[in-house]
Amino acid sequence: MGETGDEDVLTDRRREELLERIKRKTATVGQQLPTAVQIQGTEMNLKEFVWETKRQGTVPPELRDRVREVRRKLTAERSTRTERLESADLTTSEAEALADSIVGIDRALAALQNLHEPDLAENARQQDVESNRRWVSFLDNILD
Repeated sequence: MGETGDEDVLTDRRREELLERIKRKTATVGQQLPTAVQIQGTEMNLKEFVWETKRQGTVPPELRDRVREVRRKLTAERSTRTERLESADLTTSEAEALADSIVGIDRALAALQNLHEPDLAENARQQDVESNRRWVSFLDNILD
């Protein structure tokens, strides 16, 4: 690169390299969660949200809809940014920052996808089974 460095207009070759990077499944390996991300004009403290939710181990019922909504918004934002990377007139530095932000969104999506949402029907069935076992054990003890 010349004296202007990152202010060079994005070449087709570099654009393709960045598009390939964001498509790789391994792109998020070693990537940090972005601290915050602008989604549809609103800044979201993404890192705090993901870690607070992950800390609980499973998604509690009161957060389930919120987590799904965040996933949906992140997926839409990723699509918007990918379209911009594919077709907008960008400098090399803008395109690289955009690709980094897409990988950061992918990292957050992966973290949120790995959260366990307990099946409430299965949980209720399991509680019934445990209750029945306790009753059988109690009756066995009385009859002995």
